[in-house]
Amino acid sequence: MAEVRIRVASVGMFGMLLVATGVFLGGGSAVGEIVDPVGVLLWAIVIAVAHLLDVPTPSGHRINLGIGPAVAASILLAEPLDVAVAYSVGMALAWIVVQLRTSRLGRRDGDFLAETVAMAAYGLTFFWVLDAVSEDFQGGWEHLVSLAAAGTVWFLVRAIVSALVGLERADLSPRYLWLLALEDWTVVVALISAGGLFALSWPVLKLWAFPLALVPYGFSHVAFERYDSTRITYSQTIRALAQIPEVAGLAPIGHSYRTQDLAMAMAKELGLHPSEVTWLEYASMLHDVGRITLNEPAIIKAGYTDEDIARWGSQIVAEAPYLDHVSELVAQQYQPYRTPGTERDPDVPIASKIIKVASAYDQGVNEMGLSPIEALERIHQGSAYEYDPKIAASLRRVLIHRGIVAA
Repeated sequence: MAEVRIRVASVGMFGMLLVATGVFLGGGSAVGEIVDPVGVLLWAIVIAVAHLLDVPTPSGHRINLGIGPAVAASILLAEPLDVAVAYSVGMALAWIVVQLRTSRLGRRDGDFLAETVAMAAYGLTFFWVLDAVSEDFQGGWEHLVSLAAAGTVWFLVRAIVSALVGLERADLSPRYLWLLALEDWTVVVALISAGGLFALSWPVLKLWAFPLALVPYGFSHVAFERYDSTRITYSQTIRALAQIPEVAGLAPIGHSYRTQDLAMAMAKELGLHPSEVTWLEYASMLHDVGRITLNEPAIIKAGYTDEDIARWGSQIVAEAPYLDHVSELVAQQYQPYRTPGTERDPDVPIASKIIKVASAYDQGVNEMGLSPIEALERIHQGSAYEYDPKIAASLRRVLIHRGIVAA
């Protein structure tokens, strides 16, 4: 089980931190002497305590503030051994903090692994670059250059490890995991900048360095929280709007949610960009909203097609300018993936093709009474023109991963 393996790796990392701490503290002349033991202990505690606080990120996850004090420690402690001990002790304490703070087993352990490896990479890069540029840069610029290089390494290493940990989920594409991790760069810049600003200003400003660093970051933190709140509000509003045809008896109860759930699973398995997955989430929820027009007797009398429902739904969604792209996806959800004589229609977005397949599968199972394998086979039979074979294959893999059909 993926979560168990990640858990074992997390515990193993905790053990390695304890061993590293023992080596650093007991190695004597073999590894050098700690210059500032009080400072080391202080920064280790601050790094651990920072794991009690987190901030929402564009990827939809939350990242703790540990990298901020880690950056400050690398500048103010100065000696590589002091920084190494502060990091190892701090992250060992952070492991305990993280275990007590949240019950999300896979998420907490995966994040801890990524942050620990990234912090080690940050420290190594910082002192390597500092040594390389110290003769060319003076007056604090050597720290700024080292900070920029090490911060970039921290971000990339964390993204790589997060993606590798996510590969334990067989239903998630490596491309999607990598791009999702990269989405958090704005939050990372804010955290690293705050830590660096505090450390560089401390020798001159002393206690005034706290407000100098915390006030700008505070504004950023509020902005990230408001962005996350807005995104949640959008999702809740769209979900409520999507239920109108179902409540009115014009669409099967739960069809929009089931379609959205399956469509997002296929999008992540296929490796779509996270922003595309977000638009797909909205479009799949709203793909049947055009059915609210079916309460008009004139429309019922004149007759309608699935394309009409898609067009009416697109017109409704387009009333919100922010959802222009979503309206385009809704409008094209009933288009076949190709027409006779062509390999595929390049004008039909992949998100629309995914919605088409997800909706057809749910209709087969929950409206037509087909078994999952029969509904899947129905989609495969329509792969000549109606359903994209690539997406039909993705649907099969998702269903296998969920244990709904046999491999």
